Order: sequence, then structure tokens, then C-alpha cells
Amino acid sequence: MYRQLGPTTLGQLAREYAAIRPCRANSLEQYRIVADLYERWAGGPVALHALDERSVQTFLADYATTARPSTVRSKRAHLLALWRAAADEGFCEPPVRRVRVARSPRPVVEAWTHDEVQQLLHACRLLQRRHRCGLPRWQWWDLAVRLAWDSGLRWGDLVALPVAAVRPDGVTSWTQSKTGRPVTFRLSQTSLEALHASLEACPRALVCPWPASHETFAQQVRVLVRHAGIRSGTWKWLRRASATDVELQQAGGGASHLGHAPGSRVAEVSYLAPAILGRRLACPQPLAPVHVA
Repeated sequence: MYRQLGPTTLGQLAREYAAIRPCRANSLEQYRIVADLYERWAGGPVALHALDERSVQTFLADYATTARPSTVRSKRAHLLALWRAAADEGFCEPPVRRVRVARSPRPVVEAWTHDEVQQLLHACRLLQRRHRCGLPRWQWWDLAVRLAWDSGLRWGDLVALPVAAVRPDGVTSWTQSKTGRPVTFRLSQTSLEALHASLEACPRALVCPWPASHETFAQQVRVLVRHAGIRSGTWKWLRRASATDVELQQAGGGASHLGHAPGSRVAEVSYLAPAILGRRLACPQPLAPVHVA
């Protein structure tokens, strides 16, 4: 027998998940998203006791026709996490067969080069008006780009970083919201100068406060990238660029810079740009030149 009290559908479970297990706000949002996607695909609310591996796998296969492989894998992980949580609470039976997703080639990781990030900084100078925190927009974005380059922080951590966390020498320690793992980085002297100048102009508690939505932020990044005249990319390209530049200087340093767990291959697979790291590749000795008779 299943428990009579508690959520009965996948959508209800996603919205009441925090009452069952402690969870970060961004994870709760992902649970709600995948539950809504699945129930929309199914044509209505999905009873927890009706979950089955074949239907979930078919949903993922359909979803994969319009989504990137990494997004499909993420949705699979969140959907199975909901299912297992429901089973642990006695709302349904746990999955007994593996739910697979179609294998697809991983895209080559791309990141901006140091020169392109410099162009991005130059484009910040063209911005007009003021940010909501009181800073000129060019100054806010200039500081945000510098902080992202020096720290490699995810967007959510970057806009939540308090000024008090930055030591006078630039060394900063912060606990990542996504993983709960601490990460330490050092702001460059030029970034510290930019921070101090911005604080004189606009005293505040957060280094780069962002009161609007992430969608608004992403849209403004696209405009900034277009003004810079560099390759089209998202804010995540800055995190990749930061890690790749550290890796270029010290093998293995990229993963540590991003705060990944020791031995993790996430940086290698998802963050380090091979086209940039190719500068340090060892090559065979060159063959003799062609002699034209």
C-alpha cells in the first residue's frame, strides 16, 4: 500500500519537495520545470504510482529532438531524483530498470580568449545610463566581467558575492550555491582598483548586485557581446575562459580554480576549451620540407 497523505502527482511532489527533503532553491526550480515538462508531454497530471521506465524514456527521447544532450541528461537526473524521493516516502515503487538517454557526440567546448575578454571590457565603456544600484552601467559591467574572469564563479554566486568576502589582498573564499563546496580565488590588482572605485561611487553590500531576472541579464550579455564584435557566446563562456586560462598556465589548475571536487573530469569535459589549450600541445618533430624539382 502507498501512503495516503502527501502529494499524489509528479507536479505536486515537485512543488512540495522542500517539505520532504532539504534542497537549494535553484534545484527546486529545476524539479518544477521537469515535472511540468513531463506532465505537459503526458497530457495532464501524472500520478506517482503510474510512473514507469518506458514512459520516462520515451519522454526523454522526444525531448532530445529539440534540446541539447547536456540538457536532456540534466532533465533525466532531476526526474529520477523526484521519482526516487517519492519511492523513499512510500508514494510509489522505485524505478527498477535503467532509464537510458540516446548517446550523442559531445560538442567541442568553446570559450573566449584573453583578447576577446579584453574586447568585452572595451565594449563596456560604450554603455550608457545607470544601473539600478546607482553605478553607471559601464562601470557595473566592467566590474562584473573582471570578477567573472578572475574568479570563474557561476552567475548566481557572482551576483551574490558580498563585498565583505573580498580581503584587502584580493583573496576571496566563497561557498558555491550549486555544489556547497568552498572555492578560493584572488582578484587581480586592476580588479581590486575597479572594485574600490565603484564602492566610492556607490557604497553597497554586494560586489555586483543584480535585482532583475536572469533572462534580462542574458539578454543584456548578448547586446554587450554584439557591441564587442567577438564570437557569439553566453556568460558561461567567461567561466570557461577563466578556467582555460588557468589551465594554460598550470596543468590541472582549471578544475581547482572552478572549485570542482578532486579527481572530477567536469572541467575537462565541459569547461576547458581545447582550441586554446592546443597552444601547449606537444607535437612530433616536423618532417623535411617539400623539394620541388
